[in-house]
Amino acid sequence: MDIVLYTKPEILAHKQGGDGFEEYYWYLSRPPKNFEEGDKVYFATKGFIRGYFVCNDFNPHSGETICWNKNSWKEEKATVPASPFRSFRYKWW
Repeated sequence: MDIVLYTKPEILAHKQGGDGFEEYYWYLSRPPKNFEEGDKVYFATKGFIRGYFVCNDFNPHSGETICWNKNSWKEEKATVPASPFRSFRYKWW
């Protein structure tokens, strides 16, 4: 099941490969129960969903809970509103 993370634009830019790495991680203190490798990790900033990465590694028992490759980024064409929140939410649209 896909999830959504809300963050600042500069953090999203970093996670898109802003520092030259290929793989990026996101730590969640409460891992999603219905999430698995191959699911999408959507990112929202400034009130809208911006796009997603495809998860290539998920370890709910590790400090680096979700991993993706920067090249899996797909920009979201539709304008989906998203209010700021903490942690994660399951995809709602």
